[in-house]
Formats: sequence, structure tokens, C-alpha cells
Amino acid sequence: MRYLRLFWATFSMSTRAAVAFRTNLLFDLLGSLVTLGGAVTAVELVFTRTDALAGWSKAEALVLVGTFQLMGGLRATFVDSSLSWFPSRIRQGRLDLYLLQPAPSLFLASLGSHAPLALSQVVLGAGVIALGLAPMGVPSAPAVLAWLLLIAVGAAITWALGVLLACLAFWAPRLELDVLYGAAWEFARYPVDVYRRPLRLFLTYGFPMAVITTLPTRALVRGPDPVLLAGGVAAGAIAVGLALAAWQWGVRRYTGATS
Repeated sequence: MRYLRLFWATFSMSTRAAVAFRTNLLFDLLGSLVTLGGAVTAVELVFTRTDALAGWSKAEALVLVGTFQLMGGLRATFVDSSLSWFPSRIRQGRLDLYLLQPAPSLFLASLGSHAPLALSQVVLGAGVIALGLAPMGVPSAPAVLAWLLLIAVGAAITWALGVLLACLAFWAPRLELDVLYGAAWEFARYPVDVYRRPLRLFLTYGFPMAVITTLPTRALVRGPDPVLLAGGVAAGAIAVGLALAAWQWGVRRYTGATS
């Protein structure tokens, strides 16, 4: 409950700051519409030449695009707004601001600020998911529950990967890998089945982009698979554990203004 109250307090402050610039909502929405429109158009073009892409139908591919947009909205809202500035805070010794607070430092550093206007991407993603599900009918309750569980796992992995890459700044302060993370994130836009086996294995077990979009979509449109569910949850637990360990190791070697 303490974490939930702290999260709500930081989100509330970010929301009050965001509504002061309401025009940004319009531009964020337009940008999201253009990006999402391009992704949907790409799917439409691909399926003018084929009936299936690596075993995925057009409707399933649209659900995947919507899930990718939804996850991207969650990442932009809750993760990028804090972690994008993380390496510069370490270089400038500003991490002390979090370490001296009477609250968990990793929580404040990685989830202390938000971009509420980016939630428009979540709404648009949900709309595309509904569009893709329309010809397939309403999914079963177990499928929806499995999708929600894997979405939560994917959100945890998204946060953990962001923290892991940001924590590298403890050892290499000039290294900023947010661009690399953004490029790797694009692999989640497509079903992991379209990639060759070495890359598919890496995106499943090494840098688990498949857990972020492919597994939730597969559970929603094809029904839950206990093995995939267990694997996804295990991947999420491992990623979060590694992020927590990296933070602890990094803080031990951090030298800031009060060190």
C-alpha cells in the first residue's frame, strides 16, 4: 500500500503539471494516430500479398499491432519519463536527491515522474485490438485473463530492461543506451515467429521482446498456454530480479555530491 500511495502521489503531481499544457495532448494524439496509422497500413499492405505471415492471420497481426501500441503507451507514460534522464543524473551527482529521500530510491528514480498524456497511446492501442478481434469474436474469459497477466508481465519487463540499461551508467557514465533500447523495442512490433531462429531465441530468452507483445497476443487470440504463461512469468521475475541487483551494485559504486 505504501508503494501504491507513493505511485499515486507522483502520478497526480505529473498529471497536474501536464494539464497546464493541454495543447500537448492534441499533438501527442496526432503523433500517435500517424504512427499507428502507418503500422495498420503496413499490415494491410502485407496481407494483400498473403493470407498468413509466419502463421499469423491479418486479424491476429492487427491485435499484435494494438498490443504493441498499448505497451508503448505504458512505457512512454511510466518508464521513459524517468529513465531517459537517469544517466545524466548519475554524471552530475544528482542521484543524491533520491538516495537521501525517506522512500525507496529505485522507485523514485525510475517511477518518480510520469507523462500522463501518453496514455492516449494506450486508448488507441485498445481500439486497434478491438478492431482485430472483431472478425474472430469475443475471446474467452481465460484468454482475456491470460492476456492481462502477460500484459502486466510485459510492463514489468519493460521497466526492468530500462533500469538495467540505465544502470550501466554507473560503470560507464557517458554511455546512454536509450537509443539502443528504442531500436530493440521495434522488434516487438512484429510476431517473433517472423525472425530467424537465432534472433528469435535472443528476443525470447536474451532480450525478451517476445514476452512484451507476442505472448500476450497469442494468449488472447489462440487461448492460454500454461507453458507459455509460466515461461512469461518466469522471464518477468528474472528481469525484475536482475534490475534490482544491478541497482544495488550500481549504488555501491556511485560517487555523488555528498559521497
